[in-house]
Amino acid sequence: MKKKIKKIISAIFPNGGIKEKIKLGYYSINKPKDTFYELVPGAGTSVAYKTTFQDLAMVTHEALYYIAPDFNYYQHFYKVKENDVVLDAGANCGHLSILFSKLIGKGGVVYAFEPDIYNVERIDRNIGLNNDLPGNIKIENLLLWDENKWIDFYEAGTVGSSAIWIPDSDKCVKKEAVRIDDWVANNNIKKLDFIKMDIEGAEIEALAGCEETIRNLKPNFAIASYHIVDGAATYIKVEAFFEKMNYPYQTVRFRKNEIITFAGPSLKN
Repeated sequence: MKKKIKKIISAIFPNGGIKEKIKLGYYSINKPKDTFYELVPGAGTSVAYKTTFQDLAMVTHEALYYIAPDFNYYQHFYKVKENDVVLDAGANCGHLSILFSKLIGKGGVVYAFEPDIYNVERIDRNIGLNNDLPGNIKIENLLLWDENKWIDFYEAGTVGSSAIWIPDSDKCVKKEAVRIDDWVANNNIKKLDFIKMDIEGAEIEALAGCEETIRNLKPNFAIASYHIVDGAATYIKVEAFFEKMNYPYQTVRFRKNEIITFAGPSLKN
């Protein structure tokens, strides 16, 4: 039904402010609890989108109608709090990084891992729309993997950019990949409270390079584990990894295709 309504709106109003106002009205009726949407002036004559989540306002170049539910989903067990150190793996356009930045304040740090250079540009643009950020987002233009090496990467400038799926060789580039364990050691990270991970099927490789970090820093995880790799959903191997590590975990299915595997001390509480 939602898709039909969107097609009708797009057909009648192919572009412009009227279309955005109609979409705003529709999604404001169907919004998550404690979430509010507004249209605000963007750069030049463009329109930007203001999303308020639990009294935290963020402005982005992209509408967050589909993203806003993730704010609650990823924090289903562990609630990001003041002074936390957060690793946002697969930061995309920086929406969750900005939210985490506002939750943790000046005493915390968000490490936004995003290997797609086009998405990094979008993160920078979205950061620029939020003048109240405490300057605690550090962008890492790196892939997470089980080895430190340069690997093939499908740089599409979308949420589908991936080191696992490379459907178009013209967009295949070499990217630097790192193990979380080595990155933690090299950057003298002594505290890591929360790792959100949505890296298009590479979650298994990233976790394989994270064993020392889990043992030493005991971070909480929220991992998008609905990706299909070799014919199976990634949550199967993600669960097996945490089972082998004897680390608390639980997989939760939210809306139709949203599957997130959580792990860490927060599951004991």
